[in-house]
Amino acid sequence: MHNIETTVTILLWLTTSWRATKDWKDRRNRALWWTFFGLSMMMTLRLAPGKHLDQITGVTDLSYLLKHLFGGVLASAALLAFLQDISGKSDRTATMRRLRVALPLGTAVSMSALFFAKLQPYETVTIYQDVTAHLALLSYTVIFLGFLSVSLISGVQVCWRWGRESGNGMLGWGLRIIGIGLAAGVLYSAVRIAALFSRFRGDGILPGDQDDLVATLLLLTALFLIVVGSTLPVLDRLRSWRKERQDLLRLRPLWKDLTQSVPSVRLDPPRSTLVERLDPRHVKKRLYRRTVEIRDAALALNDHAPPVIRTRAREHVATAGLIGTQAETAAEACRLASARRSRLRGESPSPQPHQPSGGGRDLHSEIRALTQLSEAFYSDLTHAFVAATEPSTPSPLLETQR
Repeated sequence: MHNIETTVTILLWLTTSWRATKDWKDRRNRALWWTFFGLSMMMTLRLAPGKHLDQITGVTDLSYLLKHLFGGVLASAALLAFLQDISGKSDRTATMRRLRVALPLGTAVSMSALFFAKLQPYETVTIYQDVTAHLALLSYTVIFLGFLSVSLISGVQVCWRWGRESGNGMLGWGLRIIGIGLAAGVLYSAVRIAALFSRFRGDGILPGDQDDLVATLLLLTALFLIVVGSTLPVLDRLRSWRKERQDLLRLRPLWKDLTQSVPSVRLDPPRSTLVERLDPRHVKKRLYRRTVEIRDAALALNDHAPPVIRTRAREHVATAGLIGTQAETAAEACRLASARRSRLRGESPSPQPHQPSGGGRDLHSEIRALTQLSEAFYSDLTHAFVAATEPSTPSPLLETQR
């Protein structure tokens, strides 16, 4: 069991550290960071550092109080605030906002008062031998687990309601898993309260220390499910990042060839393929910029494609049996390839009416359109068109570019 607790503690601190870099800048997500910080502190205080803290401060079972304040009061209040906020059910009145702060604060103050007034200098194990201390512990636990249960039950309701509304994506399933974890936390509270009342009569609900074992298993299950559920939506973002990175690299050849002839449209100087592959930062921003520069380069090459080239491009793709959107894309690719060669040869442009090429209404559809254009640009059909329209004597400027 100790190894399992250590593993869960490490997972919590890893999650807390990772979320510190992504959640702290967003005010709405800070509550989630506080949740994991509180849970991490709670689990840490359950282990050897908690005993060391008691020895250093000289306050018996101080770690017992602190792990409840961190893991029960702070974490549950922060998680509930986060769930209500993202689900659109946040408190809209000043009274409700004050109550959200006053209730956990009052719980923490009451627990601390009972702890220092009646539960010192007893150790947790010997408290059951003193009726007054036992009653104080009973009051302490009822206040703590009562607040925890109310918060967790509210969290379960929010998770299940919003999880259904979010569908069957990673976000929806993540919320459902968090809801199951919170439900396990409610069972943990119930077992703890039942065990405490039963021990007041001199026995437990289960033989030996099995009460503690069952409660600990429920707690660890709840923590593990909360970590998994809160991390699951990240898979969606990771999948989107991976798709955007693939699109970025897939459009690189077309971007490089078109902007080579119109370098003025580049915001930044081109980087090597290796550097671009290894750089994981700002992928969506770079992809958006790449689509803009491809379209800007195509617009600049418009004056290097006279009407005769446009007509021959349409006839060329029609001869190949292409129709509809596929034919339009192939004709545009032929026109761009010919215009690029013309500009690289140093030929003077002649003003032509701008004919908007097919594109997308948003980044997703624009990427799809440019991907199709890139495939057509490097097809045998386009190579054949360029070869057929190429002057017999290449320009020295073109040879230099090669």
